[in-house]
Amino acid sequence: MTNYECEIIKDLLPLYADGVASDASLEMVERHLAECASCRNLLELCGQPAIATPDEGKTSPISGIDGVWGRLRRVAVVFMVGIIITASTIAWASYKAGRNMALRDPSFRQAEQMDLFSEVNQSKKLGPYTITVDKILLDSARTTVFYSVDPRLEGDGNIQINMADDKGVHYDPRGGRGIQGKYFMYDLEPVNLDAEKLTLSFNAGEMPGETQFEIPVDPTTVAQNTREFYPNLKKTIEPVELALDRAVLGLSESIIFFRVRWPQDPSIAGVGIGLDRPMYTVMGPNGPTSAESRVSRTPPAPMIKEYGAFLPGNWADLIDVTNGKRIKLNETHTQTDPVTGGIKGSFHFEPVDPSARELKLTFPPLYLYRFPKKEQTLEFNYPRQGERAINGVFIYGPVTYILEKAVKENKQLAFYFSFKGTEDKPPHYYRPDFRIKDKEFWQEHIRMEWLDDKHVKVSFPIPENDRVILQLRSMGERLPKVDFELNATR
Repeated sequence: MTNYECEIIKDLLPLYADGVASDASLEMVERHLAECASCRNLLELCGQPAIATPDEGKTSPISGIDGVWGRLRRVAVVFMVGIIITASTIAWASYKAGRNMALRDPSFRQAEQMDLFSEVNQSKKLGPYTITVDKILLDSARTTVFYSVDPRLEGDGNIQINMADDKGVHYDPRGGRGIQGKYFMYDLEPVNLDAEKLTLSFNAGEMPGETQFEIPVDPTTVAQNTREFYPNLKKTIEPVELALDRAVLGLSESIIFFRVRWPQDPSIAGVGIGLDRPMYTVMGPNGPTSAESRVSRTPPAPMIKEYGAFLPGNWADLIDVTNGKRIKLNETHTQTDPVTGGIKGSFHFEPVDPSARELKLTFPPLYLYRFPKKEQTLEFNYPRQGERAINGVFIYGPVTYILEKAVKENKQLAFYFSFKGTEDKPPHYYRPDFRIKDKEFWQEHIRMEWLDDKHVKVSFPIPENDRVILQLRSMGERLPKVDFELNATR
């Protein structure tokens, strides 16, 4: 993926988000989004309002400009892609000029309506930059800092934030996102209720020095308008046990914390959540010898198709039963549990309406992975250019994956398989876990895509050596669907 290609796609995203892109542009954008997480994240923000929604029956000069600009963009779509590439950088800048989209994320609409942002409006120098902290939201689900940078960050420039309170507690960062290298929001762990002052420390990577902001806070104000409860719900799908430990219904985010456990059976390779590979903890005589954590984001709706890397119905689903609304899932956090060898994690949804009393959570598909009875590997030289026909067969119980060819494409090594299974199980019922050995190290596959119900494509990073070993490490079998009903009045 080149920076030049990303810049072209960013120029086309406003047209794509509005649904007015030409067929050629639509195909170009979707092909790129399937492989670029950065542009997928930008697409989500591109589809969000840049300014607050006006009251019904009222208009404003800005909204009038938006209407004119929207018509101009629709006219622009009839031009050739080449013209769009050269001109749309100006269009993008004009469309977003002067609007801090970070402050207009719909996730924060409830907090804005209830006037629960803490105003800061402080500016300080950090090397050649001026950092302005606009606001901070002390949600029970997360702490979000809204700030801007002048001049804007270019290229790989980034700002890091550390936060501590007056009681000596340091808060872990969750990550940030920004627009145009100028407007940013940065998430950290929620602040303790007894905190009275926060110290925000900004530094710019390799640049020496930092700048600090001292901010008086009162976390109890927002806490009074949020809900936290402990469902203490469990379900068992032999041999896997699921539990919901805690739910935080914040003003900007709703988080449901869960655990997945299974017996320490040597035949079990682990459990996969949705489309993720199996997670497991290797336990040694003195405790865990390996651990893992992941964050996965739900792809934009246009990318979810019947076949492909992003299958429909493979993410957690939360329904506000009281109001008849589906709550959008943003992220899923998972990590291995060094105590039990299982998984603990959290689903991060958009905020739930304060009036909600009944919720229904549907887990993403769970796959129980088991090791084959016999090791199944295939050693060969992969093609440095183009493709190479390869004959190989991997069998697990009633399913067979027949390797047909290896292809070097898009800076990845892709393996193409044909699939044979039983007629009573759909093709997605099983999910193979392939890996390749390059030198002395095993590499996990980075993507698995169903081309149709009989053909599968599995992609890996380009190996350093020509000689590689392909292994079917384990096979996942889909478990029955799991639902939980939550009483949000607790």
